[in-house]
Amino acid sequence: MRKFNPQNIPTPKFGEFNLPNMPLDIEIGCGVGLHPIQYSMTNPDRYLVAIEHTTEKFEKFKRRFEKHGSPKNLLPVHENGISWVAHLLKKESVDRFFFLFPNPNPKPSQQNKRFHAMPFMEKVIECLKLDGTIHMATNESFYAEECLDFMTNVWKLKCVEHRMITKDDNFIGRTHFERKYLERGQEIHDFIFKKEKSI
Repeated sequence: MRKFNPQNIPTPKFGEFNLPNMPLDIEIGCGVGLHPIQYSMTNPDRYLVAIEHTTEKFEKFKRRFEKHGSPKNLLPVHENGISWVAHLLKKESVDRFFFLFPNPNPKPSQQNKRFHAMPFMEKVIECLKLDGTIHMATNESFYAEECLDFMTNVWKLKCVEHRMITKDDNFIGRTHFERKYLERGQEIHDFIFKKEKSI
């Protein structure tokens, strides 16, 4: 695994972020914002930055955000998540990261484009506080197996939770993708990885 070099990453359009005076959580690739809205409303004592790069999805997220009263503990960001994290987050400043249903890039040649296999994960873990967590979810078994291997053996995080979610669990999906997969009868791999030492 090559080292992550932020100098190779374009700078974000909005070049400043002030840390909130509450636990900071980051969601990368939040889509149209279903999870961020739910999360911010059920966790009023936490601050979530929810990042979406795609313009169409972000516009839907922004409308949903405004429709729900623009929660003060939620910051919608229209940006490339890698650029934003690489240039605006400080070391050990984040309590939780969320990667919910990222593009699995199923072709073997695309492995290095999966978040867990990217040098960028080094920066994510660097930004994570000790005892902070990374939440990942996927409906793809191959992705789940590979993710578990990378996060524990390459990045040396501890898997503190790996649960299988099905439609029989009466679980309301956190994202539109998750709801769709559960309705189809697919199983969801839900992981929580914990940082127990600095890298």
